[in-house]
Amino acid sequence: MKFLRTNAPRLDTSLVERLARQHFNLEGEVTPLYSERDQNLRLREAGGAAWVLKVANVAEDPAIIDCQIETLRHISRVDPTLPVPRVRLTRDGATTVRITAEDGASHIFYVLSYLDGRIAGTGDQTAALYRDIGGVVARLGRAMRGYFHPAAGNRELLWDVRMAPRLLPHVGLLQRPEHRRIAADILNHLQDDVLSRLEGMRAQLVHADVHEHNLILDDAGIAGIIDFGDMIHGPLVFDVANAIADFALDPARLAIVPEAIVEAYHQVTPLEEDEIALLFDLISARLLITPLTNAIRAHETPDEPNYMAEYGEHAIDNCLALEKIGRAAFTDRLRRACGFPVAQPGADVATLIARRKATMGSKLYVFYDPPLHMVKGEGVWLTDATGRRFLDCYNNVPHVGHCHPHVVAALTRQIRTLNTNTRYLGEQVLDYSERLTATLPGKLKVCAFVNSGSEANDIAWRMAKTYTGHAGGITMDFAYHGITEAIDAFSPSGNHANKVPPHMRTLTPPDGYRGQYRHGTNDMGRLYAADADKAIASLDAAGLKTAAFMIDSALMTNGVLEPVPNYVAEVFKRVRAAGGLCIGDEVQSGFGRMGTHMWGHTHHGVVPDIVTIGKPAGNGHPLGVVITTPEIMEAFLKEYSFFSTFGGNNVSCAAGLAVLDVIEREGLIENARVVGDYLKAGIKGLMAKHSLIGDVRGTGLALGVELVTDRKTLAPAAAETKRITNLMRDEGVLIGSEGILGNILKIRPPIVFKKEHADIAVAALDRALARL
Repeated sequence: MKFLRTNAPRLDTSLVERLARQHFNLEGEVTPLYSERDQNLRLREAGGAAWVLKVANVAEDPAIIDCQIETLRHISRVDPTLPVPRVRLTRDGATTVRITAEDGASHIFYVLSYLDGRIAGTGDQTAALYRDIGGVVARLGRAMRGYFHPAAGNRELLWDVRMAPRLLPHVGLLQRPEHRRIAADILNHLQDDVLSRLEGMRAQLVHADVHEHNLILDDAGIAGIIDFGDMIHGPLVFDVANAIADFALDPARLAIVPEAIVEAYHQVTPLEEDEIALLFDLISARLLITPLTNAIRAHETPDEPNYMAEYGEHAIDNCLALEKIGRAAFTDRLRRACGFPVAQPGADVATLIARRKATMGSKLYVFYDPPLHMVKGEGVWLTDATGRRFLDCYNNVPHVGHCHPHVVAALTRQIRTLNTNTRYLGEQVLDYSERLTATLPGKLKVCAFVNSGSEANDIAWRMAKTYTGHAGGITMDFAYHGITEAIDAFSPSGNHANKVPPHMRTLTPPDGYRGQYRHGTNDMGRLYAADADKAIASLDAAGLKTAAFMIDSALMTNGVLEPVPNYVAEVFKRVRAAGGLCIGDEVQSGFGRMGTHMWGHTHHGVVPDIVTIGKPAGNGHPLGVVITTPEIMEAFLKEYSFFSTFGGNNVSCAAGLAVLDVIEREGLIENARVVGDYLKAGIKGLMAKHSLIGDVRGTGLALGVELVTDRKTLAPAAAETKRITNLMRDEGVLIGSEGILGNILKIRPPIVFKKEHADIAVAALDRALARL
């Protein structure tokens, strides 16, 4: 804080003129300019060009001056059209020179271009200007992000909000009680909650001081941003927070300034949701710094001039106005400005249910009773409209975690560049096809792109019928493969009446816990597979013949059954012998969910003729793919012209590639195995304590917990299962239920799930079971 008491240099104007001529080859009319800590003079040449002659304060760190100069030179290279000062070199090509004042003091002397225009004033403050400010501040940040200077990284500056808690001992110097109260509240909250969260934010070199005295205007708009003297290396969001605080100097402007600046900034540099969440606190803290500094100056050096005196305690009235608006409401305003979802005021669960029934039909298909209103996801966590976080142990769609930053960045980068269809040539769809098929065995090397698993299975079924010339299908009893009319036939679990269409046959699941053949039975897989002989014979008798057998490798809807040796291999052998194809639906089991291998079918020791993927492929972005052999694809294309407008679009493929990146870089296949085994062991450990648990099974991070009221009779505990899912929700952990008897807890979290998350889930299940 030494600049509170250090006077600016006052060299004789004639001396400065002579030095400008000697070192910078400049001559012209010289006019003094105001500066608190340096001596600034404007020199206008005869031709009209103007320059700022800067004599640095004797106490100024030379590294800070070098930082300013080199940053401006960097900006001029990266974004030459940005209206910032340009550096003039000396006759010798240097950026600065050392000069000696009349009193013998040594100063750094340098020259910047003078930006003509007027300092922004109150009369200039309009919504249009605020939007321009937001845009130019974002451009400035983008131009500065590629440069680093150690002086900015090691700097402790009064105006850095991170230093604001040091002002807490001086809060008592404020005159009004309500000002003292809110100042203490803001600074304590900043210290206790905000500063630690800033450590995880994007950080770089930032100007951090764009206010009306540093903004030059002309008739066309913004003509310049000046004064880089308060640059720091800090969170990028400081630029936004400080600009809002410095231009919203009275409560009335709070109705206009924040959204205008944020919206325009976000269009150039998208803000992250965590950054938006802290703007309320950062703006409040910034508003406090000047009045608190004034109070300190008035107390410690009452006789010294104070150029900030115009910013009295009334600036804290803005803090009170923000408090009245409220952190949540203010943050929602900024989220809307950025296009992020916001919970509607008063949109309680009952209201949302009524609206949903009116607009989406009377039948609610939702989890939990009452349902949850989710507004945000991050990693393995979901946040509801009340701000409560839930551990997500159920959703397989955000396969590599909700809103994984790498996937989000890939999506947003691509959608800003191009998103069109495959009637045009493009590299993304080819890159994705090649990387995807490289993970699959045999001749599974060609792809058809669609938008969902349902569509992928629909196309796979059409391919199978075309290639074989047959019309009969085989699926597992109580299977689920999608919602199209053709694939609904393969999905008995979605049919309330459990009707099987005439061209379909179902197989009994290989359930070693409660099925016809139990664990320990010799050759159990082959015994269950014999059911396929009956299905094939029945189709033959109906004159249909077998076109395809479709299976989910995790047997998820059948209760998350573990792979039974030889079962799938034996069914595949029988189907192929009957002239049919085998379709591996990897929507739920693929991309490493089952651990050890990339694909679920590998756990069964088979290679399908067709593989389908959907939900997790794009981490929630619509993406579906059919992967098959060249022979099957060519037979299909010979009969049909296939094209999907959105299938294989640039953005979807960017998402798909990003998901593959994350799986590889973060070792998520091995993570699914290790954490899945750990979670499974933890749940099994509860069996001795809770007799309701009959069986714990599954592979990797696809687990099922079968609940029974009697371990001898295996009587299904369907009512208890439903209640447990709701009790787990109350515990802050989300799971699902599954199975034809409705008595299986389904656990399939994003595969970024860690052991510490497994511990939370097991402890919650223990408490939920104890509450029954």
